[in-house]
Amino acid sequence: MPIKIAISPISDTQKNYLLIAQSRPTSSRAIEALLNVCCDEDITSGREAVHPEWAKIFTVNIRQLKKQLKASQLVQLEQIFGQAAFYDPAVLKINLSASRLVFLLGAGASKPRPSGIPTVSELLVDLLQRARKLNRQDLDRLADFCEEANITNIEDLLTAAQLSEFCSRNPTVLRLIEFLIYRKGRDDSETQPYPTMSHSRGFRLPIGDLSAVAFLQDTLQVLFGLLSSRMLPAKPNAAHKAIAKYAHANKSTSIVTTNYDCCMDLALGTEGRDFSYLVDFMNKQSSENRAQAKSSLIKLHGSLNWFYCDTCQQVHQIDIKKTIKEYLTDQGCYSVIAVCRECGGQRRGLIVPPLAMKFDMAPPLTPLIGRTQESFNAADIIIAVGFSFADADLYISRMLTKALQSSKETQLVVFDPDYTVVEKLRRQMSLHVSGFNPGRILRVGGDCSEMLPAFLARRLKFIKTKPMVEFKDKAIRVPTKERQIQHRTKASRRRPKGRS
Repeated sequence: MPIKIAISPISDTQKNYLLIAQSRPTSSRAIEALLNVCCDEDITSGREAVHPEWAKIFTVNIRQLKKQLKASQLVQLEQIFGQAAFYDPAVLKINLSASRLVFLLGAGASKPRPSGIPTVSELLVDLLQRARKLNRQDLDRLADFCEEANITNIEDLLTAAQLSEFCSRNPTVLRLIEFLIYRKGRDDSETQPYPTMSHSRGFRLPIGDLSAVAFLQDTLQVLFGLLSSRMLPAKPNAAHKAIAKYAHANKSTSIVTTNYDCCMDLALGTEGRDFSYLVDFMNKQSSENRAQAKSSLIKLHGSLNWFYCDTCQQVHQIDIKKTIKEYLTDQGCYSVIAVCRECGGQRRGLIVPPLAMKFDMAPPLTPLIGRTQESFNAADIIIAVGFSFADADLYISRMLTKALQSSKETQLVVFDPDYTVVEKLRRQMSLHVSGFNPGRILRVGGDCSEMLPAFLARRLKFIKTKPMVEFKDKAIRVPTKERQIQHRTKASRRRPKGRS
């Protein structure tokens, strides 16, 4: 009988196993729970489905499973969870030649090699490992705390840092936050060099400690430097190249991205000769005059090759190809902070860091939101690649909702290995769009660097996938001590008399 990947029917036993595995995904208990589920009789007979969340547990433990299982057993597991890479059959019916496409790229689009950039959920661990090599006490303490507190999302860290900086400069706001959270205010009669606040947890928080703020800013600046050094050498992968090829063949194609790496830029053309950023740079010809009949690359969260001066509010574009070459050959460095030639102020990289609250976007990026909505509204097919639809990017999800609401024919095709993203989107759209047809959101899983080029080249149906997988060998069994004892007992019973 086939094994099914679905969210129902799921037994309480499997739910309990899943809770155990999710609490510590890379532990031996998680692996044992995974194997127990895969050899369960109800599941192997097809009476019960395997929840798609097990695919994540399998993925993070693939190296350990290679050591623990036989090759044939590992192939069985890969086949089972490979179902999360399958596409909806309706995807094959899309007429690309008669449709206007708009691409929406998230962090997952730059993860496949040779780009190799970690996603938002993976980035913090990567940065902290690199930070330890700097031998700085502040970064070591930060890394230790994040590991002890099991903090792995960079959005959480940077959001907390931004709020800390803001509250340190605005004591009244900090007092209000304390009252709203703990229902307890501070006695304003306190007189100390650095006013403090008593918390219900027994510690006292300094307000307005400018030295601490400066130290925090320096720490964050180092993290941003590490972030830039992680993304700067990245090269376009097959997905970037396929989108660039499509954009060159179909003028006026819009590519919207939340990534500030330059993989998509390099694939399209480094100097913007064949595309427009829709941003006016003080050292480049106005993009408005050059945008006609060109594809556009809308970078909502900024870019590594953009710099912004807070003083004169000018945006400067650097030659990223030249910068990367000098950086890799150690003939030059990437300046996180530079001097503005116009006014002598500070030019900083024009990027919106991964924050849970992105309300403080740089002014030059604000007009891009309107451009994005126009692109979504004009599209027949919106292609989302590696975009997680997280709460931190709620404003983008709302733009998509508006586009799907304004046109009953617009479809959304999601390229993501996560089996649950599309189901979540369908539920959300059904709640917010009256009479919404869930079939308008289609799914393509697997590696986007393989699946997206095949889709755009109309070769997706030739990707070898099977909707169901049957066990050809014996069911996978967990190598526990209890089973080993049972096996030895049965063997001794079968052993002929007179033999040792």
